[in-house]
Amino acid sequence: MRIYFTWLLIPVVLVALPVYWLALRRDGQRRTFIVILSLTVLAALQPAFAVVAVGLAFVAHQIVEAFKARRLTTARALVIAVAVAVVTLAIGKYGQVMVGRLWGHDWLWSHLVMPLGISYFVFRLLQYVFDHLRGVLRDNSFRDLLAFMLFLPTFPAGPLETYQGFYGKRSVDFDLALFNAGLRRIVIGYFKKIFVEDLVMAIYFGPYVTRVLRPGFGFESAHPLQASAFCAIVFVRAYIDLSAYTDLAIGFAALFGFRIMENFHYPFLSQNLAEFWRRWHISLSSWCRNNVYFPVFGATRKVWLGLYASMMTMGLWHYVGLNWALWALWHGTGLVTVNWWMKHKKQRRRTTKRRPGPLQQALRAPLGYVATFCFVALGYSFVSTPNISKAFVVLFAALAGPFVWLAGLGAAGLAALLTALALAAGVIVVVSVLRRRLQAAEA
Repeated sequence: MRIYFTWLLIPVVLVALPVYWLALRRDGQRRTFIVILSLTVLAALQPAFAVVAVGLAFVAHQIVEAFKARRLTTARALVIAVAVAVVTLAIGKYGQVMVGRLWGHDWLWSHLVMPLGISYFVFRLLQYVFDHLRGVLRDNSFRDLLAFMLFLPTFPAGPLETYQGFYGKRSVDFDLALFNAGLRRIVIGYFKKIFVEDLVMAIYFGPYVTRVLRPGFGFESAHPLQASAFCAIVFVRAYIDLSAYTDLAIGFAALFGFRIMENFHYPFLSQNLAEFWRRWHISLSSWCRNNVYFPVFGATRKVWLGLYASMMTMGLWHYVGLNWALWALWHGTGLVTVNWWMKHKKQRRRTTKRRPGPLQQALRAPLGYVATFCFVALGYSFVSTPNISKAFVVLFAALAGPFVWLAGLGAAGLAALLTALALAAGVIVVVSVLRRRLQAAEA
């Protein structure tokens, strides 16, 4: 993430853009320039990983070359690529910790620091090899592979753009509209990250988070809604943080003529968990769907196994630990439940041949939004706490807190709350009905 907040960024962009668009006329020259620029900045920030990154890209290139020359079968190429990826992630994420415990903080320890973008780098590398093994890709230019893998805007936090999408959607000639759109996204990204997350949320909501994370936190001594508020805050903060980096990646990429895929699409407007994962971290969820879910489902014909495998891959991609494994099981179970319910609902409709009425349809969407938000937010109790015991304390407190709070309201307070909810539901119904009528009239 340091790439977006280093003193190198402003002079690099100010110098690189005129050279890229004015001095270099050929597309091949611009791709070479991207490699040189990205590698230079990466070497200045992470010298060790700059070497590692080039080496890994070379390994991927050689695996593809050996596969094309039929020196490697599909199975062997797949095993080698996955093994290299696993070893790289293990060393990059946990190597420094292990060396520090075994040998102390010596020279090796200081040079094992890997950037946060190591996970995105490895998954892009795997996608590149997988697409060649499937026959989706034919081109295997080492220079173009380096430009794709090292491209600075997408290096720190994605999105996990595919090789064909990276080059296929770019503008070879200068596009003023795309350039201006990129500048707007950069402003939005920095506004989200610096003002909304690091200032507003830190000042107004930071105390709620720190109170829950204190060692002495307990449900009996805290406000009933404190743990619930904690889960909601860390969920919203995660969205602001990740979407801000996506805005920066898309914005800076657009300055160089690249149209990077969107990574978030109004995830808070998801009516169920399956829809949420089509709107949240779209590139990562798409990667897991294409490379984990479909192969597992194709081999076993079991939807639930593919869903659990996908979520476990996604969870352990973040960190290999019990907290993230339980987070994966939480979401996997939610997706399996949603899949079962959707099948059950379709079968019931075929049997009864009944459709939901206008009122039912108007209420279903907001109820789905709330239920999905609460489920995802509760899952953050696993990954926003330091250990598994603390996670379960927060989870149970977040689940029980609203009921304890409602019980303490009394008759008058409960009546006022129900009245407010009824008024809100009425407004939602009216707005939903009007929206449907407008859509029907336009159609």
